[in-house]
Amino acid sequence: MTANSIEHLTVEVRLLPDPCLWAWEIRDPSRGGVVDSSWNAEWTAYNSAEEAYRAGHHRLSRLAGGSR
Repeated sequence: MTANSIEHLTVEVRLLPDPCLWAWEIRDPSRGGVVDSSWNAEWTAYNSAEEAYRAGHHRLSRLAGGSR
């Protein structure tokens, strides 16, 4: 991904229905799709929305090469 394509990505968290845990998603609002997901890609979930957001933001930073 280029730096320009990374800039418009967002991190969102969602509550999983079963188990009752939180997962992060990196979304591309301009395309309306999910770029990466802790649950779909890694089967990783978190106890709180804050913890999931921090992990998702960390992943987005790695995608951006640490520039974000």
